[in-house]
Amino acid sequence: MAKTMQITVSIRDEKGESILTNTRERAIPYIEEIEAKGFRTAFHDLERAILESRKEVCDSTVSEYVEIMSLKKRQARSENRENKLKQEDME
Repeated sequence: MAKTMQITVSIRDEKGESILTNTRERAIPYIEEIEAKGFRTAFHDLERAILESRKEVCDSTVSEYVEIMSLKKRQARSENRENKLKQEDME
């Protein structure tokens, strides 16, 4: 019987509002598994689950955050170009 571990990473703005949240879940060994497999093997499984989950959730969060920032930068550039064109048309 396995238990589930959940790791959540959240990026928040200066107001404390969540910009991005990612969560990963992994099965971790329960006491019966520890007794059946032996402590070292069960601890290794636990440690591996934690490290892999942390890496996955951090990698995906950073990728999504960079994508969001890139999109915002592109939108800002597009708005600047539109404003310049409007100003040129007015002149």
